[in-house]
This record gives sequence, structure tokens and C-alpha cells, in this order.
Amino acid sequence: MDTASSSAIISATAGISGVLLGNSFVAIKEWLVGRSKRGKDAAYLSIIVVSHLERFANGCLHVAFDDGTSEGRPAGRNGEEYQSTTRPPEFQPLDIQVEWKVLPNELMYEILRLPDQREQIQSRLGGIAEYDDDYPDHTEYFWVRRRDYAELGLRASDLVKRLHTYAGITAENPKPGEWSRDEGLRDVIERIDGERAAAKRRAAERQVPDTLS
Repeated sequence: MDTASSSAIISATAGISGVLLGNSFVAIKEWLVGRSKRGKDAAYLSIIVVSHLERFANGCLHVAFDDGTSEGRPAGRNGEEYQSTTRPPEFQPLDIQVEWKVLPNELMYEILRLPDQREQIQSRLGGIAEYDDDYPDHTEYFWVRRRDYAELGLRASDLVKRLHTYAGITAENPKPGEWSRDEGLRDVIERIDGERAAAKRRAAERQVPDTLS
């Protein structure tokens, strides 16, 4: 191979390498810019959505604490019938103007499912209310309403924590000894489970004489 041919090949190779290297630099730059934008979008989304989820979880707490009384007396019919005093909280994630696609699929799915889970609770309560003959206490209705919303509030609270972790945002946790919303929600679930178990024991005890006779 003569000198002229070698020089031509070297020049061509250098040109191709230069183009490839230039394209690589552009691709890397675009990737870094895209990564930076996704990071900012994720942080913005987390801050905004956490605020909505916190309000939703607080609303669930209010429902979980609603035992149908007001000032120690049944809240309905001149203090004679137990009646709800709180409205179920609303959460409409698709109305929030954020870039949902920056979230991992599983986390995004769990957040977007919350309105459906709320509607499932409301449908269940509607069925209970339709056939409820437990006047004036409506015990089963309030057990289900309070417990289901306590669980829903805990789900929302867990999503808040996961968003904090995903975006690298430091969460404000209750100090030792301070009251915690999550503890309050778990206490409601534990209390209602205890009341249900006690009611089943009493029902079983009432049936014993009939069985022996």
C-alpha cells in the first residue's frame, strides 16, 4: 500500500471516528439533560402529590374516628340515632398537573388506584345501608366504614413514604412519644377487630343453651 492510500485511509478513519465521537457526546449530553429533567419532574411530582395524599390520609382519619356521635350522643334524629358526621375524602390524581410517567409503574399504579378503592368502600357501605335493620346503632355500618377508611388512610400514608424515598426527600416523622396519624389509624382497626371478636363470642354464648336443649 502506497503512502497516499495510507493517508487517505487514516484521514477517512479519523473522520468517521470524529463523527462517531461527536454523536456520542451529543447523545451523552441529551441523556444527562433528560435525566436531570426527569429528576426535577420526579421531585416536583412527589412534592405536589404528597401534599394531596397527606390531605386524603387526614380525611380518612376523620372518617375512621367518626363513630356516629356528636358531643358524646348519637348525632342523628335528636340524639336518638347514630349518624355519620364526616364526609369521605376525595382524591382525584388525574386532575393533578404532573408528569406521571416519571414514576415507576408499580408506584404510579398504586396511587392511581386510590379513587377506585374509595369507590369500592362506598359501594360496600351502600349495600350495608340498604339492608341495615340495626336501628338506631347501625353497628355493622360503622364498623365497616371506620375500619375500611382506616386501612385506606394507611395505604395513602404508605404511598407518601414511598414517594419521599423515590424522590430522595426527607420526611418529617413524629418524634418519640408524639401522636402519630398512622398509629391512630392502626388503633381504630385493632379496636374494631376487638369489638367484632367480642360480639361473636357473645353471639356464640347465646346459642349454647339452644344447642344443649
